[in-house]
Amino acid sequence: MRKPLMVLAIAGCLIMSVVGGLLPILQGWIFLVLALYLFATEFDVGRRWVTAARRRWPRLSRWIVAARDHRWAPRHLREFEELTDPEK
Repeated sequence: MRKPLMVLAIAGCLIMSVVGGLLPILQGWIFLVLALYLFATEFDVGRRWVTAARRRWPRLSRWIVAARDHRWAPRHLREFEELTDPEK
């Protein structure tokens, strides 16, 4: 039951990131990073995809680092950043 709920949460975060990209008052990149966090921590394939994406697109890696240092970021975001660090 946990995996289907995580898939729904990931889809919801991705939708909110698109809405946040269109609305200036909502920070869409935070939802994108949250979706990537859930995807990478729950699924092994997600961890490999996020690591490959961070290697291919350095801007995504910079967003993740910026989100990690954000004051509203969850404490577990450091773990996510270390799990998917392309330099390790």
